[in-house]
Amino acid sequence: MERAVAVKKLSKILGKSLGYRVDLKAPDEDDRAEARAKLKIASAERVAVIKQKEARMQEILQADAEYQRLKAAHAEAKKRCDELFAITCRYRFTAGVSNSLFFHIKAQGDSWEEIIAKLTEKQPA
Repeated sequence: MERAVAVKKLSKILGKSLGYRVDLKAPDEDDRAEARAKLKIASAERVAVIKQKEARMQEILQADAEYQRLKAAHAEAKKRCDELFAITCRYRFTAGVSNSLFFHIKAQGDSWEEIIAKLTEKQPA
């Protein structure tokens, strides 16, 4: 099929926002099938090596006391930061718009006056 005919048919199906691309160097079905078969073997080899690597890493890290201390300190610091960040994101009042799936926040504040001021600030004059 010629490109012009195909584009015309596609534009009828997909509308004005149609987009397309052409890759003349792309493999054909036989090349993709061959690559799929090789991929199964390569994936199995990769999984085996990953398991060996992770087992070795766990063995080394379990024996490292300094790493274990840093790991525990990091977990504690992360928990504290997460708690503080959650506090910075909470407001008494929130206003926005809702569609059937999402609520889009337009302004947040500690009073209705603050929200109204923020919303009127954002409106174009």
